[in-house]
Amino acid sequence: MGARDVGLYADQRPAAPTPEQQRRASSGHSRRSGLRVGTDSIAAAQHGIKHKVQPEWQIEPGAGRTIPRDKSTQEPNHYIFHYTYGIEYSLNGQVQTGQIGEWSLDKRHYGVSYPPRNMAAAPSRASESATWLLAAWNEASAGIASWPNTKALGTVGWRRNKGDGISGSAMAAKVVGSQWSWAGVSGLAFLPGGELKTPWGSGIWGALPNQDYNDGGFCAKDCLFADFSGALHNLHFDLDAHPATFKTWRVGDGEQIEGRKKE
Repeated sequence: MGARDVGLYADQRPAAPTPEQQRRASSGHSRRSGLRVGTDSIAAAQHGIKHKVQPEWQIEPGAGRTIPRDKSTQEPNHYIFHYTYGIEYSLNGQVQTGQIGEWSLDKRHYGVSYPPRNMAAAPSRASESATWLLAAWNEASAGIASWPNTKALGTVGWRRNKGDGISGSAMAAKVVGSQWSWAGVSGLAFLPGGELKTPWGSGIWGALPNQDYNDGGFCAKDCLFADFSGALHNLHFDLDAHPATFKTWRVGDGEQIEGRKKE
């Protein structure tokens, strides 16, 4: 957020406390952090070192939050943008608290893979916290020549709800009620309402919007999703094969398997 004075200054006299000063300062403290803070404070006082407390040191703005700025310079008031939680919005710019947004900027999506370059812009009604952080991410990935290729999604496509898109999807109408194998293991069933039965427990399924999923066009059209066991899978069907088959694309790393329809 700009190069600025960090708010700590000192004269040039030696600041190291003597062993006796350290012993006295540490007396009664049982934790290492307390020892360090205590000895530093006493040593600073003895040597005339002054500290300035900076109340606006760090900000942690989530969805719907602005970045406070100096009225005259428009520079941010804070020195550090502490990014912890995801910034989640609907595509029309409504904050989606406590859930993955239709537009989602969350570092937790990228535990095993890098975010892609040039991720989609935040909704027009999103706050500056979203636009500023996204710009920082995109600037970093664009400026690093060795940024790895990735199969992960960007800011759109992480939120999926049970039954999304089923009504009005010709592919979903053909698949609902059918049973399949998954990588040779039988027991996969696409139940009505978006309920998914798998050999590894229950899950959800639905129809995907036709869009770019950073998968080389694998699911550009007429795909379904099947999510279970903490993983998101995009499915491309070949209903003309005998038996009918599907191939999957696991969101995040692109792992693929094949499924076959039970005859």
